[in-house]
Amino acid sequence: MEKLRVGIIGVGWPGQRHIEAYQKRPDVEISALADVNTEAARKVQSDYSVEGARIFGDYEQMLEGDFVDAVSICTPNFLHAPMAIRALGCGKHVLLEKPLANTLAEGLRIAQEVAESDRVFMMAFNNRYRRDARILKEQIERGELGEIYHAKTGWLRAANDFFLRGWFTQKEKSGGGPLIDLGVHVLDLALWFMGNPRPVSVSGVAYHKFTDVMRQKEPAADVEDMASAFVRLDNGGTVVLETSWISHLERPYELYTQLFGTRGGATINRSVGQEALSIYTVEDGEIRVSRPQLVPSDVTERGFLLYDSFASEISDFVDSIRAGVQPGATITHGLDVLRILDAIYRSAESGHEVVLTEGTDVGGTTPPGGRVRA
Repeated sequence: MEKLRVGIIGVGWPGQRHIEAYQKRPDVEISALADVNTEAARKVQSDYSVEGARIFGDYEQMLEGDFVDAVSICTPNFLHAPMAIRALGCGKHVLLEKPLANTLAEGLRIAQEVAESDRVFMMAFNNRYRRDARILKEQIERGELGEIYHAKTGWLRAANDFFLRGWFTQKEKSGGGPLIDLGVHVLDLALWFMGNPRPVSVSGVAYHKFTDVMRQKEPAADVEDMASAFVRLDNGGTVVLETSWISHLERPYELYTQLFGTRGGATINRSVGQEALSIYTVEDGEIRVSRPQLVPSDVTERGFLLYDSFASEISDFVDSIRAGVQPGATITHGLDVLRILDAIYRSAESGHEVVLTEGTDVGGTTPPGGRVRA
């Protein structure tokens, strides 16, 4: 089988996780690394033993030549739209790190390009590919929880260790603070568990209580430090979301998703010291709690669930290209999450619920399972 030639755009922490995951696939060759910091790219080239990969300081030069068949885009949010659009225009398959874009307008531009392309486009929602998420999704699809009609989900960081700088804290480049940085992950996860219903209305609030703390690390910081929201879905379901970079918590962070179904419930807890999936059902009037084993008994690797998620995500991307189908995490899912995030910010600013009407996204996109040309 001819190897799939892959290029990595952006060699920071996410890009390095993509490299590790691609290296687990014998049918893939990492043929190019693109980063404005070519010195960093050369170090990554050496550290990850991809000496055969060409180094590009300009990602467009990599895309315009016959160097890669597919790319992982692992760059700051404001670069997602121009890079994804250019890659699709050059006939490359695209795996795009979250969020889809830093603004809804830019996300719609990507969606239009995907609609006109015959390439595979995948959102890098790696939390779907963790073992706890996959085990729970299988249970849901077997009907063991019944209809999932409500979800609570959140990712909160404590107030003792704010460390972000640069574009992360500047709304023009990032699109927002913890909501678009962390909330995007848990919001997608909740929607995915519920079968990806479409959002119809959003009420949200954004707090700026610790701007002075953020500006001690980044003087130009202008994003929220916490946000929460209530989302109504077209199937009658609802989602409650909370996320923060700076909160007074007992532990360094709290990360959870709780599902409420007609036949059972479930909670994923990934807080400090906990990597647990609990599933609740009632049998003969008694509450039954099951906690599946998430990490194989012979695995001692720290952070296994996180790193394993990238390997599974990359395999889905590669397999989709090989099979000529769109992957599980599609442009529609990425755009719906971005529409919700945009509505939360608008609701927070106006103080009113935002109703999402038909026609606010781009029609004609290839639905999940649609055929594409390999």
